[in-house]
Formats: sequence, structure tokens, C-alpha cells
Amino acid sequence: MKVVMGMLTLVAAVVGITSVLPFLIDLQRYQDRYKPLIEGALNRTVQIQDIRLTLWPPIGVRMTGLSVLGDPAFGAGPFASMASSDVRVNLPPLLSGTVEMKVITLRDVWGTRISSSPGRPPVMMPRSPPGRRP
Repeated sequence: MKVVMGMLTLVAAVVGITSVLPFLIDLQRYQDRYKPLIEGALNRTVQIQDIRLTLWPPIGVRMTGLSVLGDPAFGAGPFASMASSDVRVNLPPLLSGTVEMKVITLRDVWGTRISSSPGRPPVMMPRSPPGRRP
């Protein structure tokens, strides 16, 4: 009976810690680390209203109010925005220090069609910086 109670207590503790941990870890404090990586990959300025750690079903992050700003030559508005984005990562590579994305889910995506000049096709995606291939 004591073994069963001990196991139930252990399970309850793990569930409790797992459900509280995302609220205790503030990923906003680490924006100076991950935001330049995102902006460098997109070659655009990125705005994130909120970012939270998710532990279930798989480990990852949920970003809300995500906006990718467009080229200033075409205007100051966002190039693309979404209500929220979930990024799930593979756990085994993460334990060794490598981030390997598993699934990216975008919700309520809105984008701007940018036309560069008359007679040319519209620019639908951000361009790569000179000397860098997509």
C-alpha cells in the first residue's frame, strides 16, 4: 500500500511540475538570444507579443502576435502576421544542445502582396541578402 501511495505521489508531483513549469519560465527574458536568429533567417524585423514554453503534447514554444515587417522601401506595415505560431522540437537532439524543429503550426495567417514595379511579378517572399542563397 505504501508503494502504491508513493507512486501516486510521484505521478502527481510530475504532473504538477509539468503543468506549472511553463508559467514559471519567462521566455520573454531571452529575446536578445532567439530574436536575432529568427530575424537573420528571414532577413526581416520580427515582432513577438508573447512567447510561452509548452511541454505537452511535445515540448516547444507558442508565439502570439507574431509579425514579420516588410522591406521599408515598400512601406512600414507588416509583410506577414499571424495570431499564433506553435513550434515543436525533437527532444533527443535538444538534450544534446541542438534545436531540431519537428512541426511548425501557423494560425490565422495574414500576408501582404508587394508589387515592386509595373510589369514585374509581385514579390511574395522576403528576398535573401546579397551573397546568400535561399
